[in-house]
Amino acid sequence: MSVTRFILTSSLAAGLVLSACGGSNERFAQKIEVVQGLRLQKVQSQLVADEIEAPGNVIAASTAQVAARTMGTVLQVAVREGDTVKRGQLLAQLDERELSAHRAAAQAASQRAAAGVAQATKAVAAAQAQADVMQKTFDRFSQLKQQNSVSPQEFDEISARHQAAQAGLEQAKAGLRESEAAATQADSEARAAQDVASYARITAPFDGRVIRRMVDPGTLITPGITLFIVEDTSCYQLQATLPAEALTAVRKNSTALVQLDALPHQPLTGKVSELEAGADPTSHTLQARVDLPKESTVRSGLFGRALFPRGQKQALLVNTDALVNRGQLSGIYIVDDAALIHWRVLTLGKTTGNEIEVLSGLTDGDVVVLNPGTQELDGKKAGALAAGGEKRP
Repeated sequence: MSVTRFILTSSLAAGLVLSACGGSNERFAQKIEVVQGLRLQKVQSQLVADEIEAPGNVIAASTAQVAARTMGTVLQVAVREGDTVKRGQLLAQLDERELSAHRAAAQAASQRAAAGVAQATKAVAAAQAQADVMQKTFDRFSQLKQQNSVSPQEFDEISARHQAAQAGLEQAKAGLRESEAAATQADSEARAAQDVASYARITAPFDGRVIRRMVDPGTLITPGITLFIVEDTSCYQLQATLPAEALTAVRKNSTALVQLDALPHQPLTGKVSELEAGADPTSHTLQARVDLPKESTVRSGLFGRALFPRGQKQALLVNTDALVNRGQLSGIYIVDDAALIHWRVLTLGKTTGNEIEVLSGLTDGDVVVLNPGTQELDGKKAGALAAGGEKRP
C-alpha cells in the first residue's frame, strides 16, 4: 500500500514538474516582443566614386595686417569691423601736428638750398665770363710777348690775373657742386618728411573687408603694432590638409568638390592653386589651397572639406535615417535569419546625400531596419513589413 502510494506520488510530482517546465517555455516564448511595421532593406555592395577627403578652413587669398609706421596718438577711427573698404581709403587718422611741423621745416630747408643753387649758378656764370675775358687778354699778351711788344713785368701781371680768374672759376664751380649736393639732400629730407607726415593717415592696402579692429581714438600707438586686419574679398580659398597618398592623385589646377559645413546645400567646385611638393614627415600630410568661386555667402573661417576624385570603389551604403546613436557610438539594427533584431556598432565614412558609407560593422547581404525611430529594438523580433519594405529573409 505504501509502495503504491509512493509510485502515485512520484508520478504526480513528475507530472507537475513537466507541466511547470512546459509553462516556463511558453512564457519565455511570449517574452520576445514582435515589432510590426518595420521597413527592412538588404545591404548590397555597390560601385561608388572613390574620393580623397581633405578637411580645411576658408581663408582669403590675400590678408593684410595694417600697422602703424610712426608713433602717434589716434585722433579718428574711420571704419568698423565688417566694413567694406577701397584701396587707399582712410582707416585711422593720427595726430600729425609734430609731423607737419617737421615737414614744413624740411620743405623750408629745401627751398633755401634751391636758392643757394641759384646763387651759386650765377656766381659760376660771372666767374666764367671773367675767366673768358682774361683768357683772351692772356692770349693777346702772349702774342705780344713773342713780338717783344710788352715788357716781362706787364706779361707777368696779365698771367697772374689770368690764373686768378681760372682759380675763381674753379672755386665758383666747387661752390655750385656743394650747393647742388646740399639741395639734393634737403630735397630728399623734404620728401622723407612728406612721406612720414603721410604715415599719419592709415589707409586700406587694397579693396576688401575689415575683419578686425584693434585700436580706438586716443590710443598712443607705436610702429609695427597691428591696428586692422583687412582681407581681400575678391578671392577665397580652402586651405586643406591632405593625406600623403594624395601626392599621386592630386595635381595643381585639378578640380575638387568643396562642401562647407555652414552651407550644406551649396556645394562648390574649386581648383587647386597651390600644392606642397612633399608631405610632412611627422604628420604625413601636406597642405593645398583650393580657389573657390566668388559667392556672397562664403566667408573666411568657415570649415569645410575638399573631395578629390581618384576613380571608383566598392562600398556599402545605408540610409542615414537607419542610424541609431548611443552616446559617441553610431550603430544600426540588423535582422538575422530568425527575424531577431540586433544592434550593431558601425564605423562610418563620408555622407553623400541621404546615404552614408559604412567602413566596418556590416557585410554584404545584411538586412537592416530603415525606420527604427526612437524605439528600442535590440532583442525583439521583426513582424510584418511596412509598405515599401523589402521581403524579410
